[in-house]
Amino acid sequence: MGDDFTETTGSLARKAGVLPETIRLYGDTGLIDCRRSATGVRMFRPSAADQVKRILAERLARRGGSQAGPAAA
Repeated sequence: MGDDFTETTGSLARKAGVLPETIRLYGDTGLIDCRRSATGVRMFRPSAADQVKRILAERLARRGGSQAGPAAA
């Protein structure tokens, strides 16, 4: 897979257990690497799902919460 940007916003959101809006926000703000296809569709690396889960876990840990729920799956 390497540098292949093969995941769409929706497919990455399903894999990471978050809403597509979260993926768009993380991509647009640079938290995860994002490229645009020739038609303007955001594309992500498959490994970005693990990045999203780590980001959520870190934010949750800073708030003192547990990791139960869809983001921890």
